[in-house]
Amino acid sequence: MIKDLLALPRATWPRAVLFGAVAAVLIAVPSDLIDTPIFGRPVPVRWIDYVILAVTSALIGLIFAIRPEPAESSGLAEAAERQGTRTIWGGFVSFLAVGCPVCNQAVVALVGVGGALSWWAPVQPSVGLLAVALLLYTLRKRLNTYKLTACPVLA
Repeated sequence: MIKDLLALPRATWPRAVLFGAVAAVLIAVPSDLIDTPIFGRPVPVRWIDYVILAVTSALIGLIFAIRPEPAESSGLAEAAERQGTRTIWGGFVSFLAVGCPVCNQAVVALVGVGGALSWWAPVQPSVGLLAVALLLYTLRKRLNTYKLTACPVLA
């Protein structure tokens, strides 16, 4: 996969940085990893939250920066759309992984505040790994789709 990333056009990398920064802000502000007066967080941020944020934001930026040319006759356009949907889901799972455990209303409704702290908080790093795995899978698929459109196989 590294060789495929290095073979991307130079114009991909500034787009990846821009999309990654936007993803980081969209995940970090509501989860209060970036402190703002809009959102509060009663549970302190862990160091792993920043690692998950950095890795998932970088992967999201790369996936959105790689632009395969849509092919009308093949299923490549549908594949690119599925990859976009998986990327959004990866970002959402990343948000769940770094968010405040007691601020997540769904978790609190299901297991209560005590359950959110004793059950959900310890599981969040694993959820972050799930987000990274989903985004790595999507990046692999996006690179394969890009290679098929950049160097199509002639029939």
